[in-house]
Amino acid sequence: MSSFLGGGNAELTAEWWAIHILTGLGLIILGFLLIGLTVMDWQTMILPDSFTLGGIAIALFLICAQAIFLGPNEDEVVLTKHHIQLTSPGGVVDHGNLFLTGPESLIFGRIAAICGAALVLLLIRWIYRAVRHREGMGLGDVKLLAMIAAFLGFWPAILALFLGTLIAAGYGIVLLARNKAGASSKLAFGSFLCIGGLIAAQFGNRLINMYITLLR
Repeated sequence: MSSFLGGGNAELTAEWWAIHILTGLGLIILGFLLIGLTVMDWQTMILPDSFTLGGIAIALFLICAQAIFLGPNEDEVVLTKHHIQLTSPGGVVDHGNLFLTGPESLIFGRIAAICGAALVLLLIRWIYRAVRHREGMGLGDVKLLAMIAAFLGFWPAILALFLGTLIAAGYGIVLLARNKAGASSKLAFGSFLCIGGLIAAQFGNRLINMYITLLR
């Protein structure tokens, strides 16, 4: 991406700016939605579909718009005999059969992220109900996590879920210690998930890269 700023190719520079403007716009919209949902869930325990499903639709529109501005060969997925390689402009490309073009990779990858994040929370919801024989979270939380994945991708959404759960657990422990809640008390989990989403939007990639570095 840094080569786009060299001024050698005005068309690529325009594409670079277009993609980054759309990305920034997506983060602004996500922040607006998450702040609004934080307040609404805290006060009413309701996450309106107009925000969550509407947010997913907006995110997919922005992703499709970004796909239009992808440079030649950018984000292609190439299937070789040994591995799947992501390529970028100016990079060395191994010979292989094209598996997905850049726009297909971007759009289908984000749709897969939405479905994957929703399935993760649906599985957790099903396990909780099977073990405790009562509902632990509503479908609004599932749609909320899917919305975060629509804007940020799968792993940042999982990070948001982890951070939201961690913050909710800490808040619950404080309430229990102060005798202001019991084991069966309900928390506005969507509000904590929104906070996790805001953190993931700002620092998600850095935190994920730090975690990957620690595993190596």
